[in-house]
Amino acid sequence: MTDLACDLVSLGWRVAVLTATAGPKTSLPDAPMVVRLNNALRRQSRAGVFGKTMRGMQFLVSSLIWCLVQGRQGDVILIVSNPPFIGLLGPLLHTLRGLPYVFVFQDLFPQTAVISGLLPPSSPVTSSWRWLMSWVYRQSTTTVVLSDSMRQQLIRDLGHQRPIAVIHNWAVEQALASPRASNPFALKHGFQHRFTVQYSGNFGRLHDLDTLLETACILLSHPVQFVFIGGGAKQSQIDASCESHALTNVLRLPYQPRATLPYSLGACDLAAISLMPGAENSMAPCKFYGILASGRGVVLVARRTCDLAQLVLNEGLGLVVNPGESDALAEQLLQLSRDPEQVEAIGHRARSLYEKRFGRERSIQAYASLLESIR
Repeated sequence: MTDLACDLVSLGWRVAVLTATAGPKTSLPDAPMVVRLNNALRRQSRAGVFGKTMRGMQFLVSSLIWCLVQGRQGDVILIVSNPPFIGLLGPLLHTLRGLPYVFVFQDLFPQTAVISGLLPPSSPVTSSWRWLMSWVYRQSTTTVVLSDSMRQQLIRDLGHQRPIAVIHNWAVEQALASPRASNPFALKHGFQHRFTVQYSGNFGRLHDLDTLLETACILLSHPVQFVFIGGGAKQSQIDASCESHALTNVLRLPYQPRATLPYSLGACDLAAISLMPGAENSMAPCKFYGILASGRGVVLVARRTCDLAQLVLNEGLGLVVNPGESDALAEQLLQLSRDPEQVEAIGHRARSLYEKRFGRERSIQAYASLLESIR
């Protein structure tokens, strides 16, 4: 979102960003105006689902008041679906002020909550969420999703009542072109000479980490390193598995600063994406773009029939196994660890595909064209 806001300003747009994250208020001529809300509630509230819900609700109310006071004819509201109920802002502003809005589905809630087990498939709460997201979708000028499979799933769930645009995310950073043997991140953590599989990003409820950890257990006696960088709901699962199985070939590290990403993304031979069954059509793993842009092959744990798996297989971007196929993954990783030329060729294909089909400039221009057509 930082990239999007700053790049729109560079294209001549006046951009105001409403956020609940901490930091100074900024309003420079060549930068987005950043309005930070919720500071008082953040200091008072506690962690947990209730605390997050209360902060989210106040953010919604604060955003609504700000937009009602500051909104002008010709403004376009861009709403990102996190937290999900922030989507209410769109229909409210459309009704009260006649402002058009674009809603960006980062994931298809509440389906993602059902898949992860946070919500039951059938309940009054789940049904209410479905109705709410359908209302937000129906009232939007255009809805944006991150992949073709998400678009198809949205149409199956809610129908084709409004225009739906597919705009891919992009690589926030990419690896520097340097060998891992001299990579400062790999040197710092002591795996510069080992064949390395890296998982970098959120350890979320929709991610299947079990298959990767079981694979690490199988390869414990082989020179294959697994590096998990990030945090999230399943962080404890990694720690517990390392402790119970004494996985000396697994290293877990916290989220890295953006300035470190060019080094950390390059500190591996292959990079992993893991999705629980059903999540493939409800979200688009953003780490995919960083992997391709970094010229690294993909280790994809997902159903082989999903669009992402077919793309990886058809373009020769790496390995695909179904969730639970740890033995097959271990065997394929061992084969690739002995074939550096094949690993390098996979990386070249990944980088080539990113340049041909994806990228920040291409996606930013798609957002700019969409917003211009609405204004």
